Amino acid sequence: MVVRLFLFVAALSTLAIREPFDLRRPPPGSLFLSEMPPGEREIRGLAAGWPDRVSQIGERDGEWMLKVDDQWFDWSHGRLLPEQERGRWKELEPYPFYEYPRGLPPLPRLNGEQAARLRAEVERHGRHPPKRNEQFMAALLKAPNRAATESRLVRVEVAGFGVTVHERLRAPLAQVSRELEFLRSADPSVAAFLRGLSGMEGYNWRYVDGTRERSLHSYGVAIDVVPRRRGGYAYWRWAMAQVDDWWAIPYDQRWMPPLSFVRAFEREGFVWGGKWLFFDTMHFEYRPDLIALRGIPGPLSPAE
Repeated sequence: MVVRLFLFVAALSTLAIREPFDLRRPPPGSLFLSEMPPGEREIRGLAAGWPDRVSQIGERDGEWMLKVDDQWFDWSHGRLLPEQERGRWKELEPYPFYEYPRGLPPLPRLNGEQAARLRAEVERHGRHPPKRNEQFMAALLKAPNRAATESRLVRVEVAGFGVTVHERLRAPLAQVSRELEFLRSADPSVAAFLRGLSGMEGYNWRYVDGTRERSLHSYGVAIDVVPRRRGGYAYWRWAMAQVDDWWAIPYDQRWMPPLSFVRAFEREGFVWGGKWLFFDTMHFEYRPDLIALRGIPGPLSPAE
């Protein structure tokens, strides 16, 4: 017991612990998230987006860390590894952090060399699928395996459509549903869009296409809105089979929800796949940390 207490006190002395904070105000003596260096920025974004799961954040040996339950995870060049595995970062792909845009981003304009590099990268990933460490997401959602994940699933209704998701999404989806019901009566484009859906799909135990990692659907924190008929390109892999420069397909030739529909999800911590280079216009996933980092007006925005 004495040895254990000594190790605990020694660990505290080497780790500068920062308490979780309210993102609506910058941390005392700190910069806004967009002005922080990589590592600190993302760790603070995670603390803001998941305040009930991230209990502490801190820095040690120049590396930012966060604590979920009783386990510390190290930034590890974006890999978010358990503290004892921080040296393995070169073996793995980074956890996906990116600047999520407020509006529709401009379509990329690639020259011949850039287009060739992108195609080569897609082909390389097909031959050698990327691998990420899944322990962080498993700990964050208390979903380390299929049985544990399925014990946390709930059935919710979103604008009249039933969908199975992780229990964490119950409250945000209830608010999304309320906003969509308002928009159904106030915005004809949303009413027409909802009539054109056949349903919504949430939990599905599977891997991301072309990778060796669990899809966010397999955690129950992603939702696909499914149309009765697609009036355009919805997914980059499907488009790639028909269009050489699939990344430049104009928005008006893609299957697109109304932006007010998208906004209802974004306000509650979801990002939309229609804003990605590798687009998936049917797909929403719960990433409140990315919404926090970008500052989209909503419950976690520093603009409020």
